[in-house]
Amino acid sequence: MSPKINLIFFVYSFVLLAPAMPQDDVDNKATEILFEYFDNIYGDDERLVSGHIYTGPARGSIKGHPYYFNDKWKEGSVKTSNAVFNGLKIKYDIYINHVILEYTSKDNSVRQVGLNTGNIVSVNIAGAEFIPLPEINNPFDLYLAEVICQGMVQYMVAKRKKLEISNTSGSYDYEYKKYVKQYLYYDGSLIPYRGKRTLYKIFPDKKRLIRKFNNKNSYKKSGNRIEDSKRLIDYFNTLLSVSDD
Repeated sequence: MSPKINLIFFVYSFVLLAPAMPQDDVDNKATEILFEYFDNIYGDDERLVSGHIYTGPARGSIKGHPYYFNDKWKEGSVKTSNAVFNGLKIKYDIYINHVILEYTSKDNSVRQVGLNTGNIVSVNIAGAEFIPLPEINNPFDLYLAEVICQGMVQYMVAKRKKLEISNTSGSYDYEYKKYVKQYLYYDGSLIPYRGKRTLYKIFPDKKRLIRKFNNKNSYKKSGNRIEDSKRLIDYFNTLLSVSDD
């Protein structure tokens, strides 16, 4: 068997290790089963999970961090086509595009491994849901996008970070620069979102109502374009639901 097994095999093995038990007990045992998976099946060589050990972010004179939220571990879950694993301790490193899992082995060693995003159906990190962007064909180069709005029109945000030479004065040689892309997913198509004009183009018959909403709520804008877009698209989904009735 190849040592570079992917996440889906990791999940199959994970399931096989779990004895029959009520769902609540299965959820509570997630971390314990994970320990047994690494230590009993493959020993201490956690490289067998996704092809690499996660050694943390790059070291040196660097400003910032490579994570989606911050550098703190979050409680979360990972869903595949076969199972959901709750109670995990994870981060999303958007510089290398890997969900990072931290666990404690039976000998009480703290370890970190990267999970292959190509086999993930969804990830929940501290209540935020992430899914692979639709219509991306290369499974090992997937952005996991945060789902901001559900509904007939889904609003998703994908973030990546790059390590670049710092252009600010100070003691840092490099810094992590964040790049954000916004998308709508509607009627089977992934559409780059560039604000209300994108909605005008897709739904010209709703243009007057969208303008009315924007004019009425312009004084409520938060200065956060994602939060403002969320309010607009949530409203827009109510328009579509009324149209369908």
